[in-house]
Amino acid sequence: MTRKIALALLVTLSFGSVVAQESPSPSPSPSETATRSVRISFLPPPLDGTISLGIYDAKGKLIRVLHREADINEFTIGNDALSTTWDGKDDAGENVPAGKYSAHGFVVGDLAIEGVGFFFNDFVTGTDSARIRHLRNVRLHDNELHLDVDLTGEEQATVVLDSRQAGFTRKMSRESATHCEEKSPLPNVTEAVDCDGGSNNTLWLIDKVAGGARREVKQLSKSRELLRRMAIEQNEPQPNFIAASPTEDRLFLVEESPSVNRLRALSLAASKTEGAGAAISDWKVDFEKKITEHKNFSIVDGKLVASPPSGTAAPERLKVKLAPNPLLADDRITVELAVGFDADGSFLKTIDGLPLCSISETPELVRALLIAHGTNALDVFQDDGAVVEEFRVTGVEQMMSFDCGGFELK
Repeated sequence: MTRKIALALLVTLSFGSVVAQESPSPSPSPSETATRSVRISFLPPPLDGTISLGIYDAKGKLIRVLHREADINEFTIGNDALSTTWDGKDDAGENVPAGKYSAHGFVVGDLAIEGVGFFFNDFVTGTDSARIRHLRNVRLHDNELHLDVDLTGEEQATVVLDSRQAGFTRKMSRESATHCEEKSPLPNVTEAVDCDGGSNNTLWLIDKVAGGARREVKQLSKSRELLRRMAIEQNEPQPNFIAASPTEDRLFLVEESPSVNRLRALSLAASKTEGAGAAISDWKVDFEKKITEHKNFSIVDGKLVASPPSGTAAPERLKVKLAPNPLLADDRITVELAVGFDADGSFLKTIDGLPLCSISETPELVRALLIAHGTNALDVFQDDGAVVEEFRVTGVEQMMSFDCGGFELK
């Protein structure tokens, strides 16, 4: 998406008169001092865009975001400058001590922000996808899968998926549905974890074997004799929950390992008999959707990695050269950028915390990284606990800084 707000600069000014007043200093009037109100005037750089302006204490610490991505109309337009006021309070709404303060900010021009993709979660394919972070129980109802899940923000819900393609259909409140309860001692079963009724009154279940380190899926007949079994390798995600079709040999498994949580649909392809007559079955995977553990994700050699090597430094800040401000006697300055996030989404900010440009409206974010992409672009990777989403920000050189000077607050 492209965001551009025309900055209607003071076109009647000559360039010479602008330079003559390149850094107007704020000067509180007697009446303003009584109410701790400071008038701040400045000449914005000649660049179309939005304005972010911060108040800093004598040590250079940002204490107040006075304007965030503001349009020019949010300022008072004078004959030779824009002006605004500061009430002497910090971002918490508290009065700050008397002393020396300063104000400076940035005009952010024509940056383009584009969503690139989603990573580590096959259930999230768009902004309207349910943000599933963990899979729980699974049931089959009228050719729909009802999947109990944990969502971002500690929400619990039941999502409904198409049983053939696993496409998201809808989300609803967590169901209080019961599942198969037939887990009492059964022949040829060590310890049943979960079960479901299959076709022809058969029973499908997940059985703990090999001391519980590995599990098998078994089918028992109507009389509860062992019909077939499907061995799960110990290095594979182990099944926790099972749902079975009542009309065909088709299963749905919720499986988990330390690094993967997944849903699989399997159809019986072939069976062979071994030993005492139990069938070892070959299964065709109809679909597989997985969530990869990624809370420590990072960038390694320019690539996104879910589990980077120990000690990998996460790129959380980036130096960018800004366009020179022709109203000031400076060259292109370098600013260090990072990604911030709050309840409203994510945004580019200076390293001291001044928000510059909104990136997304994704809530519940827990982590964000950024890296350079070529000369004038950067890639933002942000995690809401369910999925890592990538955005590309181009035109980052279209930003200019400006200074409002220092002043003393009484």
